[in-house]
Amino acid sequence: MSATEVRKSILKKQQLVDEIREKIDRAKLMVIFDFTGIDANAMADFRKEIRKKDAEIKVIKNTVLYRACNGTELYDKIDIFRGPSAVVFAYEDIVAAAKALKEFLKENESAKVKAGLVEGSYATPEKIEELASLPGREELLAQLFATMMAPVTNFVRVLNAVPQKAVMVLNAIKEEKEKQS
Repeated sequence: MSATEVRKSILKKQQLVDEIREKIDRAKLMVIFDFTGIDANAMADFRKEIRKKDAEIKVIKNTVLYRACNGTELYDKIDIFRGPSAVVFAYEDIVAAAKALKEFLKENESAKVKAGLVEGSYATPEKIEELASLPGREELLAQLFATMMAPVTNFVRVLNAVPQKAVMVLNAIKEEKEKQS
């Protein structure tokens, strides 16, 4: 290999590291998992599923991934960067992406989560599992809406009860008067 070819190769690798680093910086959730035993078709199906969650999956060489993780809390955890590694980058709904990964790994038991970053902080496989067990964004919004509407709903019920009670009292008085006459 000539010196120019070596330089081009180094530049190409650095460009790849920079591209992965940009994804790490942009992602709200990054999960590194071992994809041992997963066939290409299952991985392709998972890619389609994860894209629906505004996330993506990349199979990345460990050396490139390790360099891209420089400056993150993953960088000093060298054991993570051994064996086959795929990475899920979630850019919006991190719970939905974690749930999708959990379901995928449940179907492919030989694969397992190595570690991750949640909002830039180190996350163990157990933390990723906890994240996947949280209610999704839509469910949380529905709960919030129901909580916000409860006082209004109760107030409307109270307002409706006042005229109903008045009518019931008037009916009782009318019936009493009818009995007396």
